[in-house]
Parts: sequence; structure tokens; C-alpha cells
Amino acid sequence: MNQALANQQKPRLTTTGLVLLGCLLLYLILQGGLMGLASHLNQTWSQLLVATTMLTAALLLERLFWGRTPLAALGALGFGRTTWRAVLVALLLSTIMLLFFPSFAWLTGASIRLKPEWWWLVIGAVALNGIAEETLFRAFVFGHLRREGKGMPFQQAALIALLIFAAVHLVLFVQNPFIIGFLGTLIAVTAAFPLAYLFEQSGFSIWPTVILHVAAHLIRFVEIAEPFYLPALLVWLLLQIGVPFLIFAFRRTLLPI
Repeated sequence: MNQALANQQKPRLTTTGLVLLGCLLLYLILQGGLMGLASHLNQTWSQLLVATTMLTAALLLERLFWGRTPLAALGALGFGRTTWRAVLVALLLSTIMLLFFPSFAWLTGASIRLKPEWWWLVIGAVALNGIAEETLFRAFVFGHLRREGKGMPFQQAALIALLIFAAVHLVLFVQNPFIIGFLGTLIAVTAAFPLAYLFEQSGFSIWPTVILHVAAHLIRFVEIAEPFYLPALLVWLLLQIGVPFLIFAFRRTLLPI
């Protein structure tokens, strides 16, 4: 009897606490893994290994925190079925991003071509920026805050995910000029609510947001001749600030509430 009473009195982490703790652990795997492997493996192999490690850790946390089986954990992490409407929205907006390159080349005369082994770079981006980051920030953080227990209101859950996503992007200020770091962080802030909405309307599936997240990195797969690279990068970053909001243009058609 006393033992049962003692167990009841033990403090337990709330859903928010579990989500924040898990997010911290998973992000440390992502960031620490990339830094630790940078001098040992090429970029894509590092991304594949780190993404696999983080996803494995996420499955273990699903079991530890919420007692889920591997199959149920995959569903909770956004690996379930999606809706064709959400995928279509993601593909339409990705096409707008893709059209930037021929448009910029036509307007400026800049030479733009795919990098050698661009497909290998795409594989790494899909694994890390697409699947791993969307699993962490959209499914693990926003998805769990939204659905576990009584569930948070959309605005509150999306705001917490926004703050976390923006915070981890502050590292851009260390690695890049101020304007690049500022715009990169601003992209993370402005994209948080639209992507959370798309994620929820897709049936809490990461696949539509994976498509958009990878599309946002398309500029990494091309070579742009100087002196056009920096202007192209700045215009590209500005484009990324605006495009996610077009998700809301489909609220009454492809993404009904």
C-alpha cells in the first residue's frame, strides 16, 4: 500500500516535458553526429548515418515515453499514409521553386547547371533535411504536442515548434554572413505555421513536408557562376520566406479544414 502511494507521488514529466526532452536528445544526435563525422565521412554518408541513428533513437523514445510498438511508433512519427491532396500541394509549390532557376538564368544571363553527382547530394538532403528533420520538428515536436494526452491547440503547438526550429537555425549566424543567417532563421520562423498546417491536413504524415523541405534546398544542387551566386542565393532565400504561405491558398480547395 505504501509502495503504491509512493509510486503515485513520484513526479512524472508532462507530455510537453517529454517532447522537449526527446527533442533535445534527438537534436544532439543530429548536430553532434554531423560535427563528429565531418572529418571522417563525406557529407552524404554522414547525413545518411546520422539520420538513421536519429530515427532509431526516435523509435526507442516512442517505446520509452509512450510504450509504442515499432509499427505504432512509425505511425506516430509521421511514416503513415498521407493524402493525395497534401502531396499535390507540396509538388505544386516545389515546381514554383524549381522554376526559379530557368527564370533567374533568363533574366540575368547567369550560367546555372547541376553539380556533378547532384543525385548523391539529393539523397543526403532527403535523409537529413527531409526525413530526419521533419520527423523531429513536425512529427515528434508538433505532432506529439498536438495529439498526446488532451492535445494542445494548433496555435500553441505550432508556436512551440516554431521557437525550437528557429533556435536551432541560429547556428547559421556562425557559419555564414549575417544576412544569410538572418534570412535562414527568418525562413524557419515563417515556414513553421504553414508546414504544421500541411502536416496536420495530410493526416499527420511527414511526406508532403519532406517534399517541400527538400525543395527548399534545391539551390545546393546547382552551380551558379560568379558574380551571380550571391544575388541568386539572396533571391532564393526571399522566395523561401514567401512560398510556404501559399499553402494557405489551398485551404478551401485541396486542404479543407
